[in-house]
Amino acid sequence: MRHSRAAGWPFFGPAALYFGAFLLLPVIAVGVLSLTTWSGFNTSTIQWAGLANYERLLRDKFLLQALWHTVIFTFATTIGLNVLGFALAMLIHTRVRGHDLLRIAILLPIGVSPVVAGLIWQQMLGPLGLANQVVEALGGTPVAFLGPDLAFATVIVVSIWMFTGYNTILYYAGLQSLPTERLDAAAIDGAGHLATIRHVVIPYMRPVIAVVVVLNLIGGWKVFDIVFVLTRGGPFRRTEMLSTYLYEQAFNRSDVGFASAIAVLIVLLATISTLVRGRLHGSGDV
Repeated sequence: MRHSRAAGWPFFGPAALYFGAFLLLPVIAVGVLSLTTWSGFNTSTIQWAGLANYERLLRDKFLLQALWHTVIFTFATTIGLNVLGFALAMLIHTRVRGHDLLRIAILLPIGVSPVVAGLIWQQMLGPLGLANQVVEALGGTPVAFLGPDLAFATVIVVSIWMFTGYNTILYYAGLQSLPTERLDAAAIDGAGHLATIRHVVIPYMRPVIAVVVVLNLIGGWKVFDIVFVLTRGGPFRRTEMLSTYLYEQAFNRSDVGFASAIAVLIVLLATISTLVRGRLHGSGDV
């Protein structure tokens, strides 16, 4: 037994070393820094602050506003990504007419980095962008897609467009293992398409749904690049997220201690979200 365990260390060791050096230690370092005040330049200026930064989290109105925006963004994108991803995966799986072109169209955004996608959408949705040119050609007036009233909704829509392909791939992969005998039995029983999806496909896909939902929740809590490129948290902080506010505190205000406390909050929210997987997966057990 001891020999078999020792034989596994050459395979387990590198992964454990990577996890400790690049994941565990940075998290611990951020947790320690969240208990200090530091400008981020000279380590000799680090001062112990205790829980002062966490108390500040409860008083900072901009932080609370960013938290509220992040909550709305996370749940809105999670719902949109899962509904669209599952629906598109079903269309591809059932080989609807033109499913090959549909598959290519869905997967195209995956090949574009969020930064590049954000720059493209920023140009398209600007005052002189393609979207407003189409609106004017149809006789309408230019729309401020990135203005105070529509910027938050625009960020949500662009994020859903950006990441729907990932969900579609995951759901499509899950559908490949769906037993055909279950579908045949439902057809024999006279179940319609929607009834088959509700009573056969979704229960079987519950573990996949649980994983995808958790991935979307975690992605929502830590979203940064697409929001930063599109709006930088503006205008007037209308699209401020926890991550963009963290960036402002760490790099614009040189308040690394408070920024680390925000990072700990994001990690905590992501960790809590992992409980959703057990909840969703467990609720499907019979």
